[in-house]
Amino acid sequence: MTTVGITLSSLLGGLIFGASISPCKWWVFGFIGFGILLALNTFPLRWHERAISSMVWGISSAILPIAFGIKMAKEHFADYPNDFSGWLYALQPFFLLSIFVHLTCSVAGELWLSGKWKRTDWVFLVAAFGVVAEWFTLFLPLPITLAVTQSRSPANSIAFFAGVWGVSWFVWFVAAAVVEMVLKQKLNWTTICCAFLFLIVPHMLVKWLHKNAPKRALKVALIQNGYEEPLTLAAKVRDVELIVLPELALGQETQLTMKSLKELAQKSGAKVVAGFEEANPLSNSAVLVSHNGEELLRYRKIHLFGAERLRYQRGREVKVWNGLGVAICFDTVFPDITRMLAKQGAILVAVPNYDPPVVGFLLHHLHAALLPIRAIENFVGIVKADSFGLSQVIAPDGKIIAEAPLGKTTVLRADAITYPHLQGFTPRFLTPYTLFGDWFVIFCAIIAMLLLIWRIRFA
Repeated sequence: MTTVGITLSSLLGGLIFGASISPCKWWVFGFIGFGILLALNTFPLRWHERAISSMVWGISSAILPIAFGIKMAKEHFADYPNDFSGWLYALQPFFLLSIFVHLTCSVAGELWLSGKWKRTDWVFLVAAFGVVAEWFTLFLPLPITLAVTQSRSPANSIAFFAGVWGVSWFVWFVAAAVVEMVLKQKLNWTTICCAFLFLIVPHMLVKWLHKNAPKRALKVALIQNGYEEPLTLAAKVRDVELIVLPELALGQETQLTMKSLKELAQKSGAKVVAGFEEANPLSNSAVLVSHNGEELLRYRKIHLFGAERLRYQRGREVKVWNGLGVAICFDTVFPDITRMLAKQGAILVAVPNYDPPVVGFLLHHLHAALLPIRAIENFVGIVKADSFGLSQVIAPDGKIIAEAPLGKTTVLRADAITYPHLQGFTPRFLTPYTLFGDWFVIFCAIIAMLLLIWRIRFA
């Protein structure tokens, strides 16, 4: 294959893959676009050709999400920074995606070219290796998961058992299965049946649990303040049980701001969660205040984003009060914080949030696509209040109950659905993922190792 052919194929694959990423959300295109890159790597390419194809694929996958994001921002008359840093932040996830898929797809291609891996075992090995590689991106500045391509897909229900890694596995598996069948020009019923069962069984179970679980609706108000004073907006709220303000909404901690927050809780008759900058130690923190103004818990952000690592001291523990947990923004990009909250008894997680406004509000869209998976992983409700857009109320089954528009000052009111317990499970139903954590990553690592040993030993 010529360099021009490689470049054009990578460009096409990236464009198709980008159509599955929020705000586009055409999830089926994720398998096709990713399959094109996998198929390219089954050709005898040199190392630099593989690297170029992955980079072109990764960057071109940003085109449609950014274009749709800009279109949506214009429709909402929402302003965003259009400078160099705004573009750099918007493209950062796709640069990291390029590096990540280059390594994994190159290995998959070399295995195919070896002539020993052209059956179902290649599909399983590629999917298992891909999941393990994704897990290692937790150590990057921004974790990368192909699961975000499935924001409207029934595949999200897989997270109930295997976490976000199971959803990503499904993307890897289906893309590899399609490539294997196209290259061999023969249907592989083993992979088709596995993909079907892995999709349908969790989806039906999650639907059944959501339908039959005893539910409680909690009246919440999320303050999306834009450039306005959040406490002033919140002061007008009445007849709710919980008010959530954005990350760092109160600014620096002072006696006056804390007094104003407690007065807000007393006047509204609601519990209040608000973000602020704690002075000692210097931390990005959030506080939960009761309806009578009593401080119930104080949480310090554990996963710091970008330059926050230079300014703030990271937190060390998660905290839950009477079924209500608190996490801050970037914490929810990682699976561990929400899982620990659920394990400590949280049935609802309040998230003071501030996604940096970038070109097309792309980080807002990517974060909003990930949170339903966090909810399904642990069967918890999530309420996220962001300063500039896409504040969300999410049910435990991942359904978005309410969502605020981009770039508009809004007080989003909704009933947050929680499951105090499921019939027969007392006091709190825990999902397999909540109980066992990243077990699926370990399972994939073992499967990959066994397949490699088997092929080396018996090939």
